[in-house]
Parts: sequence; structure tokens; C-alpha cells
Amino acid sequence: MVFRIPAIDCFSVLIRRPLRLLYEASSGVKERVVLFDQYSSRSSFIRETKLSAADFSRARRKYRPSKVWFLLIAESPPSSGGFFYFDTTIGKDHLFRETMKALKLWPQDEPMRRSVDKRPMLRRFQSSGFYLLDACVLPVDKLSPIERKKAVLSQTPRLVHEVIEANPLHILVVKSSIFKPVIAALREAGLWTRVLNSGPVPFPSHGNQPIYRTMLRRALNKARLPS
Repeated sequence: MVFRIPAIDCFSVLIRRPLRLLYEASSGVKERVVLFDQYSSRSSFIRETKLSAADFSRARRKYRPSKVWFLLIAESPPSSGGFFYFDTTIGKDHLFRETMKALKLWPQDEPMRRSVDKRPMLRRFQSSGFYLLDACVLPVDKLSPIERKKAVLSQTPRLVHEVIEANPLHILVVKSSIFKPVIAALREAGLWTRVLNSGPVPFPSHGNQPIYRTMLRRALNKARLPS
């Protein structure tokens, strides 16, 4: 792991932009990401995430189907801790919640609050042949757009390897920020014919929840899977 920390007196000034430890990530290596929140004060200027790529991979692989019929590709695990494959909700589980609603595994009009046991839904998701991979192995949602783009581009070879290993029949790419680089990588790997969406599917937050559910259901119909 390589860390570079800019020289700055964090306790005497307000941080005017996110400050990050820069790291070299590889699967299975424990990472420590420290984020300095914009305009944060001395009492609450730091938030630490101590989850590793191996933690996310281990949680994901518990629910890998023996045959992957439908693969969702998202951007990365969220920095909030509400990872799709973790056992319980944190109350901000946007992708999990809206995916379960689209598949009718959770009532559409019912909120999904904190500490909901996700395991029964994840088992049904798995038994129906659904699986989810991330373009990046660690959270990138707090990075700048340029840094996020670099992270996605640097990890597409790994992602393509995981897609080939999963060997899905159908693929749906979620989020506009990753659509072009991921599609380009899948096309180069000869996997383009398995992709169901010709344009990006929006991430299900900030009012895009109904659009996400509709597009996922349309993709399921296109794949001739039960919606």
C-alpha cells in the first residue's frame, strides 16, 4: 500500500476540499481510506472506512449463483456502508431496496428502514440466478468526477475477468458514470451481445427510483426472465 498525505495542519484550518489518502488497491489487501469532509470542523472533520476489498468480495461470493442468468454491474460499494450484499440494511440501501422492489421481493410502497434482515431476499436473488458486480472494488462515491473516472478505467480489466468468470447470460450496466468505459471493455472482450441496455440505467436515488425500477423490469422482459 502506498500512502501520500499532503502536509497540512488539519486542526487549525477548515478543509476547503476533500483530502484523501491515495492508495494502491488490490483484491484481498486491507485498505484504509480516510476522507476529510468539505468544510468540516475540528470536532468532526474525519471519517474512516476500514473495510477491505476482501470484505466486500467475501460478502458477495456467499450469494453467487451456480449459474448466473442476469448480472448487474454497478459502480462500487457505497462509502455509507450499505453494501448490496451485507446482511442487514443501514436505512440508505438505495440499490438493494429498489432492486428488490423491481423484482417484487419487497413491497413497492413500504420503506426499507435500518436493520432489516436482507438474507432471505439475497437468497431468493441468488436462487433466481441474479448476481451483482462492481466496477471498483472499494467505494469511489466520495471522489471527484475525475478521480472516479480514473478508478473505473484502471479496474475494467479486473471487472472483465470477473464477468468472464461469472459467465452471465444477460448483463445490465447501472449508472451513467460507468456506462461508456464498462461497455467498451465488455465489447472488447466479446461480451457486448449479452448487454441488455443500449444506454445508461440511472442509479436509483435523487428521484430516479421509478426510472430504475422500470428499466430493470424492461430488461428482465427482454431477457425473458420473470419480473
